[in-house]
Amino acid sequence: MLETRIAFADTNWLFSTYYQTRDHAAVQRWRGFTAPQTIVISEAVLAECRCNFWRAGDRFGALESDLRARLFVDCGYTFAQMTALADEIFRKYAPRCNVGTLDLLHVAAAKRFGCRWFLSFDGNSGCRAVAHAESLKIFPELNATDRRWLAKFK
Repeated sequence: MLETRIAFADTNWLFSTYYQTRDHAAVQRWRGFTAPQTIVISEAVLAECRCNFWRAGDRFGALESDLRARLFVDCGYTFAQMTALADEIFRKYAPRCNVGTLDLLHVAAAKRFGCRWFLSFDGNSGCRAVAHAESLKIFPELNATDRRWLAKFK
């Protein structure tokens, strides 16, 4: 029996799920794997999606509908709780690089919820590298930019 893939999806992953971006094919590849999956999101991701979806033509209602249908699972932590959960990650990475606050919250939520995977296309922010450094598997795989971020953490 295949193990369930428990993954955290960040904002740009969800954006590419609902809009035809250059990364949309990778979302379809992830969905095409035969293993069962649970995709986790957070209040911070939903806030970012609400803003970004409005900019691109509102498809936020479709995301909310899919959340109600349990295609995604809300991690259940409030913004304040996620901030407290991220304290160790803030201390560990903030002095070494300028990874964004929300990106660090995403990684903290993923770890706290027990995710094994981190779904993201954001190669510029460093969040994929932080997730990898925190022992999460990354999809799509790390690239050269991610590896440069990892070097900053040493």
